Formats: sequence, C-alpha cells, structure tokens
Amino acid sequence: MKRLSEEPNVQLRDVPQLLGLATAMEETAAQRYQRLAARMERLNEREVAGTFSALVEEQRDHVEEIARRSSLSTGAPPPALADPRGLPSEISRSWDEAEASALLTPYRALGIAVDNEMLAFAFYSYVAAQSNDATVRATAEWLAGKALDHAALLREERRRAYRREGGRHARDERPMLDASSLPEFVRQSRRLESRAAVFHRRVASRLAALGEAAASKTIIEVAERERAAGLDAADGTVEAARAELAQAAKPLPLLRAALAEAERLHQAYLDLADRTRDEQVLAAAQRAADRTLQSLVAIAALLQAFG
Repeated sequence: MKRLSEEPNVQLRDVPQLLGLATAMEETAAQRYQRLAARMERLNEREVAGTFSALVEEQRDHVEEIARRSSLSTGAPPPALADPRGLPSEISRSWDEAEASALLTPYRALGIAVDNEMLAFAFYSYVAAQSNDATVRATAEWLAGKALDHAALLREERRRAYRREGGRHARDERPMLDASSLPEFVRQSRRLESRAAVFHRRVASRLAALGEAAASKTIIEVAERERAAGLDAADGTVEAARAELAQAAKPLPLLRAALAEAERLHQAYLDLADRTRDEQVLAAAQRAADRTLQSLVAIAALLQAFG
C-alpha cells in the first residue's frame, strides 16, 4: 500500500475546508490527466492518451460526488482552496514522475491512477485519525472509503489493460532491487547507478557529435550524479546499448533512450520502497528516488524543447 512519508502540512478545522481540499485534489488530478493525455497525443500514443482522457472524466465524476456531499451536509458547494500547500506532497511527486515518464502504457497510466487513489486514502485516513471533530472525522472516513472504492475499480481496469497488452510491460528491462538490508541496498544500487552512468555518458557523447552541446551537457550532469552514486563499472547489457546508440542520427531518439534509462533506475527505487519492510532500506530508497527524479525532470525538459 502507498504510504505518506511525512505528516500532511494541513490543519482542517471543519467539514467545508476538508471538502474544499478534497475538491482541489480531484480537480488537480483531472488537470494533470488532461496534460498527460495531450502529451501522449503529441507523441502519437493514442491508446495511452485515450486512457488518460477517460480518467479525466472519472475525476470530474468524483468532483460532482463531493459537491453533492457538500450540499447535503453544509447546504453549500465546497469552498475554493486558499492554500495549495495543503495538498499531499507525495501526490505532487507522483504527478511529476508521470509527466517525466518515457515508459507509459495504458497499464502504467492506470497504475498511476491506482497509486494516487491509495495516497488519497492514506491522506484521508490520517485526517480521520488526527481530528477531534466528529463531523470532520466522519467526512474524512467517507472520503477515504471513496478513494478505496475508486482504487478497486481502477485495479479492475488495470487488469484488463494487462491482458490487452499481453503482459509486455512485465517483460521490460527495468532493473529490480531486492535488498533486505542497507548494505545490500548500497551494493545493488551502486551497480545500477554505474550502468546508468555508462549509458548516459554514451548518449551525451552522441549528442555532442550531433552538435547538440547544451543537451549533451545536461545528460553529462545526469551521468555524473549516477557515477558519484555508483561504482563506475559496466556490463554487457550496457555495451549492447552503446552499440545501438551509435547508430542514432537524431537527438530525439537519443533523449528518449536517456529518459527511459533514467526512469528504469528511478522506478527500481520506487518499487523497492513499496515492498521493503526495513526502515533503513525504505529511507535510502526514497532518498535515491528523490535524487533520480531530478534526472527525469531535466531530461523531460529537454524532450519538451525538442518536441
């Protein structure tokens, strides 16, 4: 289950404020899904774009549901959120990761939606547990239950997407971490960081050869962060990728390859953070995920400039 890594920065005094925050969360989700749909259309990924467009409609239904609850319980629509800093930070980070993604499929798109519903469930559960106001607590529990229901429906959609895609997302080359202790995490993560650094140095070299000095510099900075976290070693998988990159004659496929490699590394840390029961490993994986997100955002900005 998705967890909140820090206490939410919000103090909810009454039901209208809680429902206003809930509405802002749903509307933000709809806006993000809309942006992702537009991005997928630009990349000619029509199926993924269609999935995100359908999720926009789902979020609008959620907003209407909250508005009905507000009318019944307070006699007025939910108020506008005055301070957006109250939104859970994990949800904002998950959107940033999605918008930087180079590996989106309908299955992964629905996975993002499931994760965000579970983060919303964790958030509302926290609010219910911390509130001394019975009506706020009951409303937070209702919102938590709705988030759990929505997650269950989205999981069904995700399973259908899995079958439609023939499980190909499970056959990708994403590196996996399986560390049960902090020393094991350090050993495994250094190996993955080193592979990524070699890959990105090769991308930077090809970009420089194509006259893309600014893009090359950004990828070199990514590679240097990875090299500092790794062992500066390579293996046959990276060597094969280097040979393939040598054939790239345009910057766009190089940048997409660089983004995909950064995402595999980043996702490995997120996956481990979701699975581990060791608090030291969890903290280390979350720190590594935050660091590798910098690379995703930097490369995604380059792609936007070239797109």
